Amino acid sequence: MIDLDDLLAAGGRLASPVYARQFSGFSYDSRLTAVGELFLALRTPRGDGHAYIADALAAGATGVICETPPADLSNTTMIVTDDPALLAARWAAARLRQVAPRIIGVTGSVGKTSATRAIAAVLSGLAPTFRSRRSFNSLIGLPVSLARLQGDHRFAVLEYGTAYPGELQRLTALFPPHVAVVTSAAPMRLSAFGSVAGLLREYGALVAALPADGWAVVNGDDPALAGLCDTTRAGVLSFGTGASCDLRAEAPQYALDGTRMRLCYRGESVDAVIPLIGEPAVGAALAAVGVALACGMPLDHAAERLALVEPPAGRLRPHPARSGAIVIDDTVGAEPSAMLAALRTLAILPAQRRIAVLGDLPADSAIPGEQNDTYATIGTLAARTADVLIWKGDAGTHVMRAVQRMRAGVSATVVHTIAGALEAMPPNLGAGDLVLVCGGATARLERLVAALIDPSVEASQALVRQDAGWRATRIADPDRPTWVRIDLDAIRDNLRVLRSIAGVPVMAVLKADAYGHGAVRAARAALAGGAVALAVATLGEARTLREAGIGAPILALGYTPPWQVAQAARLGVAITVFDNDAVRACAAVAETGVPVTVHVEVDTGMARTGLSVDELGPFLRSLAGLPGVRVEGLYTHFADADAADPGAAEAQLRRFRSALDAVTGAGLRPPVVHAANSAALLRLPGARFDMVRPGIACYGLAPSPWVALPAALRPALSFHSEVAQVRDLPPGTPVSYGGTFVTRRRSRIATIPVGYADGMRRAPPWREVLVRGRRAPVVGRICMDYAMIDVTDHADVRRGDLVTLIGAQGNACITVAEVASWLGTISYDVVATILSRVPREVSE
Repeated sequence: MIDLDDLLAAGGRLASPVYARQFSGFSYDSRLTAVGELFLALRTPRGDGHAYIADALAAGATGVICETPPADLSNTTMIVTDDPALLAARWAAARLRQVAPRIIGVTGSVGKTSATRAIAAVLSGLAPTFRSRRSFNSLIGLPVSLARLQGDHRFAVLEYGTAYPGELQRLTALFPPHVAVVTSAAPMRLSAFGSVAGLLREYGALVAALPADGWAVVNGDDPALAGLCDTTRAGVLSFGTGASCDLRAEAPQYALDGTRMRLCYRGESVDAVIPLIGEPAVGAALAAVGVALACGMPLDHAAERLALVEPPAGRLRPHPARSGAIVIDDTVGAEPSAMLAALRTLAILPAQRRIAVLGDLPADSAIPGEQNDTYATIGTLAARTADVLIWKGDAGTHVMRAVQRMRAGVSATVVHTIAGALEAMPPNLGAGDLVLVCGGATARLERLVAALIDPSVEASQALVRQDAGWRATRIADPDRPTWVRIDLDAIRDNLRVLRSIAGVPVMAVLKADAYGHGAVRAARAALAGGAVALAVATLGEARTLREAGIGAPILALGYTPPWQVAQAARLGVAITVFDNDAVRACAAVAETGVPVTVHVEVDTGMARTGLSVDELGPFLRSLAGLPGVRVEGLYTHFADADAADPGAAEAQLRRFRSALDAVTGAGLRPPVVHAANSAALLRLPGARFDMVRPGIACYGLAPSPWVALPAALRPALSFHSEVAQVRDLPPGTPVSYGGTFVTRRRSRIATIPVGYADGMRRAPPWREVLVRGRRAPVVGRICMDYAMIDVTDHADVRRGDLVTLIGAQGNACITVAEVASWLGTISYDVVATILSRVPREVSE
C-alpha cells in the first residue's frame, strides 16, 4: 500500500485537492492500470505518459504522479515532481528503511530471475520474505514491486538490472543490499558497456557497497568473476561445480520434473532437488542455498526448501503439448549463453526425438562485430543436439551455414513468422518428443508455445508476455521511426491461392527486392506457399538469395551479360538467353565442366528483349548441340495482359502457341514452357502452360484496375511512420519549402519523419495519411526526409502517434491502388520504390 504522506515526504508536491490518500500500487501503463492504483506519467524515448493520464483515470487510477498536471484534475489526487520515476524510487527506498528487511540484491548477465525466486523460496523458511515481481529490476520496476512490501517482511530479495552503465550503482545507492548475489558475467549488451571489464566494474561497485557484516555470494565457476570480491570487507561465499567453490553441486541429474544434485559445504553434504530443469537450475539452487547459509540457515534445511521453488514462466519450463509431446518454454528472452545452456539441457534430457525452435537474439547480445560468430557457435551446438531445427528470424542464414557444415543431413528450416514455425513442425509430433522453444523477446516465440501447449495449461499464467500491454507492444527497434511492415503469411497464403487457380507449378517473381517486400524473406514465404521456383531480374538478386541459403531453382529473367555466365553457373542460377554472344559464353563455361542452365525468351509483341518468332527454331537448334548447356525453359512476356481490352494479349498468346507448335514439331521443345504473369494467370487460362510466374499478385496487389483479384488474396505490405512534432500555427503561416501551402486558419500541423527519399512522392504528391484512425491531408511540399500533415481537426494527435501511409487504421484504409491513382502511376511503382533505407519489419 502506498501512502500519500510518504510520497510527499519523498519530495512530491500536491497539485490538487486530496481525493485519495492511499493507493494499491504503482502503474506506468494505462492499458494495465487497475482500480485504486497510482499512475506514473513517465517521459520515455518511446512516448510521454502525460498523454495517457486520461486513459489511466478511465481505467480506475485514483492518483497520478506527473511533471505537468492536466487542466482537468478529474477528482484525482495529483502529485507533481520533476522526475516521477525518481520520486517513486525515493518512496520505495524510504519504505525499505521503514520496514528494515535484510536486503538480498541479485544481479548478473543471466539467471537473475530464477535465482531471485529460488532465494525467496528458501529464505521464507526463516521468516516472511518479499521478492521482486517478474523481471522488474529497474529504477521503475523495483518501486512497482516494492509497493507490495509488507511490514512483517524480514527479507527482501531484489533483482537488480544491468541494462546500461551506472544503473546498478543507482539501484545500489537507493536499495543498498546486505547480501549481493552475482550469477554470471556472460557477455551481454556489450554495445553499452564496451567490454566484459566494463560490466565487471558495475558488479564490483555492488560488492564494494556491502557492509562489513554483509556477504557476497558469487558464481565461482565463471572465470570472469574471479577476483571480484578481493577487496570487499564482507564475507565471500563462492558457489558452483568446481572443486574450489565453497558451496558445490555434485552429480547433477536432469529430468523433466526437476534437477537432483548433491550439495557440499564445509565437509557436510546433502541431497537436494529443485523443480527447475537444466544447467540454470543448478545455478539457481546454489545461489539460493548460498544466500541461506549466509543468513544462518542450516544446509539441510536450505536443501529441503529448494523443493518449494516455483518454476518461472518462460525459463526452461516444461508444458504438455496437445500432441503428447513436451514443450520446454524458454521464451522470456535469451542471451547467447542462455541459448547455449538451453540446447545443452535439451541434449541431456531423455527423449525419442529433439526439436529445437530458436529465434533471433537481441542485437546487443554479443560483442559488436562478432554476432555472426555467435550464431555459428549456436548453429554448431544445435546441429549436434537437435533432430529437427527451426529458426525464426534473419539470423537463421548464419545459423544454417554452421548447421550444414556440422551435420548436413539434419532437418533445418528458416522461417519468419509464428505460422511458418508451426507449419515447419514435424507433422507427427507425439509422445517422447521434446520441443525446446527459445529466443529473444523480439522473436515473440511465446506465441508459438501458446499454440503448441495443451488446452489444460492456463496460458495467461504459465507463459510470458500474455497481457494486453505486451500483445499491443511493438518490440522491434528499427533504425528509424519510419518502417514497412510485411505480412509474410499473406505472401505464403497468396501463393497457395495462385497455385490452386493455375493448376500448374508456380515460379514466384522476386524482382526489385520482391517488389519492395524483401526478397529473402519473401522467397522463403513463397516456397512455403508451394512455389517450386523463383525468378529475379539480375544475377545480383539471385546471389542474394543463394547467400541466404535458399537452394530452390532460380531464373534470372533479365539480361545476363556474357561475363556473368560463369558466376551464374557456379551459383546454380538459370539465365535468360536470346543472342549468340550469350550462347558462346554458355558453351565456354560448359567446357570448363560447369553446367549451364538456360531459358530462351521469344518476343511475341513486347519488343523489349527476346528472339523473334522466326529466329526461335534455329536458335534452339544451335543450343541443342552444345554439351553441358541445358535448355530448361522457353518463355514469352505479355505487354498488356492487364489492359482493359485483353485482345492484344490474346494475339500474343496465339503467336506464342504457333511458335511453340513449330519447335515442338521439330523436336526442340524445352521441358518447361511459361508465359503467364499475374494478369495472364488470372485472365488467360490458356497461357498457363507448364508453369506460371506471378509477381504483383503474390503480394496481394492487383495488376491493374481491370484485373480483379480473388477475394482470398490479401496485401502483404503496409507503410508507417510516427508523429515527430505537433505545432499550433496562426493563420497565414507558410508550411515547408517554397511556402506553397499557407494556413487559412489557426492550424495544428504535425511533422512526420518520412519523405521522398523514402518513397513518399513529392510530385505528384502523396495526398493523405492515417493518424488515430482518421485521414489527414498532407500539406506543403514533401521534403526529402519529412512531410507535414494537417491535424487541426484531430485534437488528440500527439508525438509518437502511429501514422499509416499505406494500410489500415481502425476502419480507415489507404490502399496501394489509391496511392497509385494520386501519383499517376501503377501499384508496382508505388511498392517497388519504397527505398531500402526504410526498415522492413515482419508482421505477426
